[in-house]
Amino acid sequence: MNRLIVLTACFLTGLLAACTGGGEEVTAVPSPVTSATSAPALNPAAPEPDAGYPPAIRPFETSVAYPVSGDTVEAGMAYPVAVDLGSITPNPPVNTTPQVMPQPGAPNAATAVTQLASEDLAKRLQIDIGSIMLRSSESVDWPDSSLGCPAPGYAYMQVITPGYKITLEADGQLFDYHTDMKQHFVLCGEDGQPVAP
Repeated sequence: MNRLIVLTACFLTGLLAACTGGGEEVTAVPSPVTSATSAPALNPAAPEPDAGYPPAIRPFETSVAYPVSGDTVEAGMAYPVAVDLGSITPNPPVNTTPQVMPQPGAPNAATAVTQLASEDLAKRLQIDIGSIMLRSSESVDWPDSSLGCPAPGYAYMQVITPGYKITLEADGQLFDYHTDMKQHFVLCGEDGQPVAP
């Protein structure tokens, strides 16, 4: 019970102090004194900022007079400005043909099969893959699943197979790889037959 009385007394004391400005006595607000030598205020009806008012109830201070029609514009003021957007708008690109970009982190089909063919050629010739140059890569629709390079004695599905004809160069020689759109490829010799590994 004593604790409740003490808490209530503390609460009332704090409330009373907040209402009276921390225990200070509130006095009447004096009228502002304006000396004859001071410059005229922008708002003559407003009293001087520190004319005896407590900090919490100072009057609104007017520091800038807003210009009206015919007045000169003061430096530092912001006014609406007309801007010609045509002078700052970038020109549209010349090539407006949409292009399909590969998905992030996944190479497109031509790049993937070129990499596989390069790895195969580096293994066959036992050379560093960095010494192999890509000379050409063209999209082709092969007439069957042999990729345009049938091995004798084999039967192939008679279905049009889209893919690539990739020409690589290594040690001054050209090598033709025929591929599909996935991971199948064949090194095709000058006789139009697959080159054995």
